[in-house]
Amino acid sequence: MRDEPVVNVPAALCDKVGFGHVVIRSASCEDIVRAYKASDDRVIGVELESLAGNVSVLSALPQGLSLTLRLRPAEAANVYTSSWLSDRFALAALMDVEKGLLEGVKLVTSAQIPVVMNLDSLSDDSELISVLDYYLHERHLQVPIEFFHSLFTAQIQGAALSLADVYPESPEQNLYVDESGAITGSSRLAKAGMFFGSVTADPQIDQESSLYKRLINLKKDLFLSGSSCASCEAFDVCAGYLRVVDTTFDCTAWLRIFGEIKSRAKEIVEDLERSSKQ
Repeated sequence: MRDEPVVNVPAALCDKVGFGHVVIRSASCEDIVRAYKASDDRVIGVELESLAGNVSVLSALPQGLSLTLRLRPAEAANVYTSSWLSDRFALAALMDVEKGLLEGVKLVTSAQIPVVMNLDSLSDDSELISVLDYYLHERHLQVPIEFFHSLFTAQIQGAALSLADVYPESPEQNLYVDESGAITGSSRLAKAGMFFGSVTADPQIDQESSLYKRLINLKKDLFLSGSSCASCEAFDVCAGYLRVVDTTFDCTAWLRIFGEIKSRAKEIVEDLERSSKQ
């Protein structure tokens, strides 16, 4: 089972998924706990879509379990009303990229909660460069901000890592079941109506679908299709992720972000090399 994919599934459909490592999601804490108790040891995490309910019932879940909070920037201050969650669980906030992002990130990280940028729908990415600046230069920051942290660390270490690795969508690694039971590789693909299977009866995945094959061999597909992504200066840190859903996506702002990450990482590597020679 070690090599099975991580399956993100609604609490109401958890009993339909008999394979993989399961992440249960719901806006209802009660539904999450109920689904967890009815499941076996395949559950590796839960995703809470709202802090509006009775969060205290989550204390029935085991300590150390991965818990992701889906937050809009305007909801960021709500984490302070449930600060005990970070003591009991491996807590992270999945934050939408929209207006107020920088302030939302500051509020959540000041509560010592890691933040992951939710790239499902980039309604407003104008503040991303400001958040990157905060990540790179805020001296008191003690928790990671993803995707920045993983890409930046990999650049310093000379490791190969891209957005497609930070937000995996390959069916071999990741599966996402939407509320209707349709299967795809991630929540952003589900929002775009891109599917390759269903769990409404016996789980069925169409491995011959064009989407499935494309996600399995994304880099190869981009090269063979003649995509401009293959010759992009940021292909090593994006790997075509930004144009999987929309092949005309404007990457201009993102090229600046990738360039800043690479530049800052290069500076640190050079500083370390100089220090080692002294």
